[in-house]
Amino acid sequence: MGIFPGGKSTRINSPRHLTLRHSRRLAAAHQRKARLLAGTAATKDDDEVDPLLPGQQKLNSYWAPGLEAGPKHIITVTQVISANAGKETLSLNAEQSFFVDAPQFSLPEGSVHSTYPPPGYPDTNRILPHIVLTDPHLPWERLGSPSQGTNKELQLKVKSLLVKGGATDGDIPRNRVPWLVIFSFSQDELRLPPEDLDSIFQDTSDRVIKPVKQSGTLTVNMSIEDLWKLPTSDVVTPVTSKLGPLSMKDSRGDFIFVKPDLFTKFFQTEDPATGNPKTGDGPDTSQYQYMAHVRKINGQGMALAGVEDTAVFSIVVGNRAGQLDNETPATMCAHLVSIEGVEDMAWPEPSHKYVALCSLYSWNYTVLPANTLNVPDAFEQLGRTLNVLRAPDRPSQTSPSTTEQLVEKRLQDGYTLVRYCMQTGESTVALYRGPLTPSRVPPLENLTTSSNSGVNLQILDKQLGVMDITYSVAWQVGRTMALGNEAFTAALVRLRKWIHDYAENESKLQAVKGMGDSVFRTRADVLAGISSTVRKLGSIHLGNNGQGNDNLRQPDPTGRQPVLYLPGGAKRRWQRRRLDFFPDLSFGSPLIRKKYPVHAAKAARYLGQSTTGGPYDETNDPVSTDYMIVLSWLLDRMFFAGVPAHCLIPDPSYLEAESLRFFSIDKNWRDALIDGALSLGNHYRDDVDRQAIKEALNEYINHTSEGQDQPVQIPSYGFYLRSDLVTMFPDLRVEVLRDNEALAASGETAPTGTPLLRHEIVADGVMMALMDREPGSDQFAKLVFTQPAHQQRFAIARDVNLDEVVVDIRRQYTVDQSIREGDDDRHKILTNIEYKRDNPDKNIFTWDSKPGSGLNDLRLIWPPRFAAAQLEQLQKYMTDTYIDADGVEKPYFQDDKPSSALFAMQLNDPVYNLTIDLKDHPPQEVAARPKPPTNPSSGLETRTLGLMNTARAKRPRDQNGRAGRSPLKKDDNDDYGADFKRLSTYAPSRTALSRSLAPHIRTIPAASASTNSVRRLPQSTTTTMTASRKISTAPILSSTKKKTQSVSSVDNYQAVVVAPSEPAGTPKYEVRVGSNIFGSWNIIRLNLVEGTEGTEGVYLPQDLVFSVVLHQSPVSQWQLVEVDIEVDLGDLGSSSSNNNNNNNNNNNNDTPSTPHSLMSNYAGPGAHMLTNLRFNVLLTTPTIDSSNPSNVLRIRLIPRSSQGWVYATTVSELSFLLGLADVNVPDKRVDQFSVRSEARYMINSNGGLDESNILKVSNPDTVVTVVNPGCETP
Repeated sequence: MGIFPGGKSTRINSPRHLTLRHSRRLAAAHQRKARLLAGTAATKDDDEVDPLLPGQQKLNSYWAPGLEAGPKHIITVTQVISANAGKETLSLNAEQSFFVDAPQFSLPEGSVHSTYPPPGYPDTNRILPHIVLTDPHLPWERLGSPSQGTNKELQLKVKSLLVKGGATDGDIPRNRVPWLVIFSFSQDELRLPPEDLDSIFQDTSDRVIKPVKQSGTLTVNMSIEDLWKLPTSDVVTPVTSKLGPLSMKDSRGDFIFVKPDLFTKFFQTEDPATGNPKTGDGPDTSQYQYMAHVRKINGQGMALAGVEDTAVFSIVVGNRAGQLDNETPATMCAHLVSIEGVEDMAWPEPSHKYVALCSLYSWNYTVLPANTLNVPDAFEQLGRTLNVLRAPDRPSQTSPSTTEQLVEKRLQDGYTLVRYCMQTGESTVALYRGPLTPSRVPPLENLTTSSNSGVNLQILDKQLGVMDITYSVAWQVGRTMALGNEAFTAALVRLRKWIHDYAENESKLQAVKGMGDSVFRTRADVLAGISSTVRKLGSIHLGNNGQGNDNLRQPDPTGRQPVLYLPGGAKRRWQRRRLDFFPDLSFGSPLIRKKYPVHAAKAARYLGQSTTGGPYDETNDPVSTDYMIVLSWLLDRMFFAGVPAHCLIPDPSYLEAESLRFFSIDKNWRDALIDGALSLGNHYRDDVDRQAIKEALNEYINHTSEGQDQPVQIPSYGFYLRSDLVTMFPDLRVEVLRDNEALAASGETAPTGTPLLRHEIVADGVMMALMDREPGSDQFAKLVFTQPAHQQRFAIARDVNLDEVVVDIRRQYTVDQSIREGDDDRHKILTNIEYKRDNPDKNIFTWDSKPGSGLNDLRLIWPPRFAAAQLEQLQKYMTDTYIDADGVEKPYFQDDKPSSALFAMQLNDPVYNLTIDLKDHPPQEVAARPKPPTNPSSGLETRTLGLMNTARAKRPRDQNGRAGRSPLKKDDNDDYGADFKRLSTYAPSRTALSRSLAPHIRTIPAASASTNSVRRLPQSTTTTMTASRKISTAPILSSTKKKTQSVSSVDNYQAVVVAPSEPAGTPKYEVRVGSNIFGSWNIIRLNLVEGTEGTEGVYLPQDLVFSVVLHQSPVSQWQLVEVDIEVDLGDLGSSSSNNNNNNNNNNNNDTPSTPHSLMSNYAGPGAHMLTNLRFNVLLTTPTIDSSNPSNVLRIRLIPRSSQGWVYATTVSELSFLLGLADVNVPDKRVDQFSVRSEARYMINSNGGLDESNILKVSNPDTVVTVVNPGCETP
């Protein structure tokens, strides 16, 4: 549950919520002013003006909702329908019962804002425990006292008084009993003896764990149904079925068991005659109407409540003091108890042992003996510990060595020694310093280039011989944090892609246009010149002699008739003159690299804009949401949100207990952090995109938004506060005060930015604050810590002891703050009252449960008497007056009825604050004393990003160099004269006619027999590919070759390369099989096991890569169903027999042949696709036919399509890997095998996948070359 703002919420879920809210507030004020000047806004919004200034609070006695929870509510609806001019009527009635849902036996998570004393912390016996709730309505959502009437009745009563008129403040109810009160007990008062734990809970269900044990605050958790099962002879409870629907029996809660005598003292009634407490006819809860109230505060300067401009809390205060006679610390249990239903129950019977009350929240605190804790001393101690963030000073040595002096200097600069593992594996020591330094660190001149790994950010200390890994660690932290944020990483990659695509396209366009304006025309250029194009369409063949004569009727200047048609070939109609050269448009070319940074920066600046044209500054709408995500994440990191604590403070000794430490922020560390985060998504050697994003971010940092007078606030300094005061008062208010006199003397204006940029409780008892101004400067002269308005201590009196209670009545005011500040005595005590123990009449405090016993066991205040005494003293002594603007004398205080708000001001302990004058401290005790050179007195800085040079990776050496342009082939020209006659010797080239065709015809590729020729194997090879799966026996290598020939000489043997498919023909498949070895894609190279050789060598299984590439027409409409590849399985056989078989086949000789198989069998892990994951690869081993028992390995490539087929034009390649295949070892150095393949297509797209609708097309066999390096036979 968040903070209740009491109106429109201003909460921003960001670690930069202080700066964002301030900027948006100024932007909204500027827009309102502009609307008012334009006459478009007649009234202001309700939430434009905040009535509470920083440090102010507003108290209310109660905030009661319209309907309370608990009892059943009934809503009745009546509708009257009339007809015939009212002569006929119909009345309809309906009723609906409902219950208001609200907490009853447990509190929702986040309901408790704070407690005092905090759990486990001590305070004196005069302090009353209290709890601060985030919901201001919660204490009055249920009925604490039915005698006061329901909330609806209260609302009707107030409305009736206002309607009648003449109602005074005394007529309107000023107080209301809450259903939640604070009770405090000693542990002995709540601890149950073992025999009662066994007997009382014996009839409960199994959901109550046996044996029953009480919690640390002495509660027992159980359901309401189990509570009702407790023996009524021993336990009585106000929780009955009347408090809600029957389903509440399944609710669970924590219950305390109070003894009847103590319960009776808690709910006494007021004696009308004497005003003293007495035991009435039944329990009375009316006294607790003074123990709860509501506070509305301004949250500025508070770590928790500061998430909203205005926060509203409800506060419930206890009415019981701690032990008065303890000599050692004693533990007290504070419980937030429900008193719903208490007034409806009777007093416990003498036989009852306990009264079960529901505790919705509880905690333990310690009561110290008197005069053992002093809050003012705790504040003063913080001022004495003022120092910078670094290791504590060590005792100086008499004669330290040079190394010790160097190390000591490093420690004084905020460094620490850490373990460092080098890249080679050795462990050594390194220097590290976090971003929070004790002195100001200037920008490093040598660290100006972005990094790709962070290693180049390491700095070697040559004097110590130790590496400084500070900025390398920062770079790695930024990269790791970015990898852990999915939204940022995705947005950054998309942002990089947009920048790269735009910059690359623009760079290529400019490179092409650099050759001439008419070389390439963009869409904008075409549209701009479309009028001229239309005028010239009719003059394509007209004789204007290149003079641009658009007037077809204009005569020639020489008086000759214009030539209507110029001779020339058809080529002139469609083709312009070709360029002599074309620029190199690859991304790595020097021409593109030169132009790319300018366009990348332009793209980043565009993405960094708002929809209104200026830079996006989080107060307007962005052009790119990806840039918005990246900018927000990077700015959060500049505020160190999410940075691990051990990276910020590398050594725990830097921040000791009860200490205040200032620091300066190392700009270089932050730059490295941002650079590491932006390094993600870089797929190019030169990361120009990162530089462009940084430039856009720096433009935002230097930008001044509308309505503001300074750029974006980026933290430069800060402090850590570690103290128990932070635990006691989590919303400890922090103020940064400037020296107005010094600013006025220097002629400077006060800054309008928020003084605190980030203010959080980072750990229990640890507060961190970041600012953009230098401590000790005119802009930051003083630092003030003040107790928050809603987390103050509540005390019975100035002194509470065994004999008396001394109460100081303070001055109270019923006028505005500006008027009360005119009273010079406003901080003085009005009067004091002493209440003696031996005088029980009209006493506000009860020491003993039994008068005169001297047990000191009750220690209860009596709120009705206390509140009445306060009002009486104020009316008697608060008689000072003031003169208003009309000259009328009026009193500072005027009231005639006590209220819980007025009583809360009396119970408030004095508010303490600590003011630290930073300008009075010596320079060495204040962080970062050197003044920024741009603004010597104010200390405000603009912290732009560094490391702005492009990160570059080493490039492989270019052997040929790049000239930036490529020569083009000269075009065939068929123009040989100025008329239509051809020379008798004219012989057109093969491509001339095809290039002179119209554009829509030229798309059909020209084909001839010469272009479809097959690349032949080198040397004397005469192998040809046929559909009969036969291979020639021609030798692969010449017999004249030496045995020492390198195996790599066979790398040039390639499979048949097929020509592109004809438009109407089926796709052609180029299949190659090779080893998974770089440079051996076309052959299978066997590998010997290390240590074996010769004929006894052992060969390793091979990972075979099947490269399948499709060649097809772009207008092909073939529907591919499956591609099958078959590999023969069997013995090696003889390659020569294959040749003989081929010859025999030609002679129609059916003599059986010896098989020549690539593999004997396959038992590997299977096959998987390499790149085209839209296909599945399946392995089967069917038998070819019954007459030939030889087996084959069939590899099926099937598309992942629900319809069972895909268009072949969507497939460019189907490469896959067959893992760990046992290839038959040839008996010679080089051998060849054949692999068959076929493709299956669907004939009719609506005919299904039946065999009758499948067309099988066989491909030429593929020759597989196997090289056996262990064999010397050629």
